[in-house]
Amino acid sequence: MQSLSGREAPLRLAWVAGNAGPPAYVNVGDALSPVMVSLVSGRAVERVPFVSEGARMVAIGTVGQSVRGGQAAIWGTGCSPWANPLAAGAKRPYTPPENTALHLHATRGPYSARLLSEGGAPAIPFGDPAMLLPRFYAPMRRPRHALGVVLHLSELADRAFNAHPKPGLARYRLGGAPGVRLITMVAPPGSAAIRAKIDELLDCERIVSTSLHGIAIALAYSIPCLYLSAARGAPGLMHAPLDPAGTGDVPGVNARFPDLYAGLGQREMAWWRQPKDRETDWQALIDAVDRAGANGPLVPEGLAEACPAGLAPLSPPAGGTVWDHPLISSLDQCAAAAA
Repeated sequence: MQSLSGREAPLRLAWVAGNAGPPAYVNVGDALSPVMVSLVSGRAVERVPFVSEGARMVAIGTVGQSVRGGQAAIWGTGCSPWANPLAAGAKRPYTPPENTALHLHATRGPYSARLLSEGGAPAIPFGDPAMLLPRFYAPMRRPRHALGVVLHLSELADRAFNAHPKPGLARYRLGGAPGVRLITMVAPPGSAAIRAKIDELLDCERIVSTSLHGIAIALAYSIPCLYLSAARGAPGLMHAPLDPAGTGDVPGVNARFPDLYAGLGQREMAWWRQPKDRETDWQALIDAVDRAGANGPLVPEGLAEACPAGLAPLSPPAGGTVWDHPLISSLDQCAAAAA
């Protein structure tokens, strides 16, 4: 593909921006896209649109279906099976759009690779770039919470920085359960707040999550974890084999999660089924995580080396962490995309 521009110029990167406010906030999973690209490549980034005629890079998020026009270098990206996944009406199956050159350097997993290559099976690395975080930030852990429960944005009543589940989600009633913490991936913009959210996850002995990045980060840091499914049926621990060819079809499980696990070389996936209208037996869930929760570290092989922006990892500044590096601390995750 045509050049993503020289290293002296900011890298053109498409990502889902946060809300500039008021109130200003980011979804940490999305906000990690420019963070991880800069950490791995050592380059500054600028936000550009997903729909463009220019060359650009795309990384973290289930955003492959949003890329249209021009040339796009794909690195660790996920793709929805629907071209319009947020549509209120009928959904259209995704196929790569015309007049768009998708250069697959890595995808989140084999399911996304199949979608983005029109059914092919490209020999590329798999993995979510957020799983490279421990290479750059590995604080000593002293967990204070027995279980962290990470809610997806769609389950939140608001965009507060503490998790407030929507009314009626009985499965998130704590009822005085000791050691269980509800967590939202919503945070203020900025590197300090994103680091604090990572620290909040690391402060948990175990994780269950409906957020993809709750699971991805837990796996990367060897925190035992399980996906929390809302499928109908009796609550309990479930298992299913994963198709290494990447069909992504596990009944009761959002396709993003089999895609991630299969891309990490797993041949089976465990999860906890908990209907939204039934209260959770928290001790039973904790016991299930201890029995079956993958605890990693699951390392995406070859993902960093496949970065199309190059491999020149950042190092922490003297007396600080990578979050204090000027390329990271100056990032504006809410920046408007340049035309």
